[in-house]
Amino acid sequence: MTAELLTSRRTYRLFAVAATAIATACSNGSNPSGIGAQQFSVSADTVVGTGQLNELQQRRAAWVARGIADYRVQLRISCFCVGTMTRPVLVEVRRGAVSKVWDLETSKLVADMTPYPTITQLFDRAIEERSRGGNVSATYDRVGGFPARIEIGTIANDAGILYFLGEFSAR
Repeated sequence: MTAELLTSRRTYRLFAVAATAIATACSNGSNPSGIGAQQFSVSADTVVGTGQLNELQQRRAAWVARGIADYRVQLRISCFCVGTMTRPVLVEVRRGAVSKVWDLETSKLVADMTPYPTITQLFDRAIEERSRGGNVSATYDRVGGFPARIEIGTIANDAGILYFLGEFSAR
């Protein structure tokens, strides 16, 4: 074989190895599956709750007892809010705290994660609202036990927030 052919084959192999490494790196950890989704889905298998304080406390205790500290869940917020917080997102929770939030439509990471609660924080907000005598209504995912839909306050009076959760996956 000529030196030129050997160099060409080495270059090709090197290129193939590099391309494989780049593809693997990009698929491991950049954007999770489901990003870029045009549709947000909430579980159809739900249980309607009462929104009463004792129910919220029991549901929260059952959720915490499951010990799920690492998960991803789609979240959509409905409120009379400014900014982009009402866009559907994918929330990643690690060790019980929000670690990343992706905008589902743009596939970009969201810089300000403060509007997006963990499921435990969502229960805490609902319990706090109900303890003050405020309105809470909830529908729970039958299998996961988390709120699939929860209104904290009264959104119709511009004094509340409605949260929709879907596509839950424990890590």
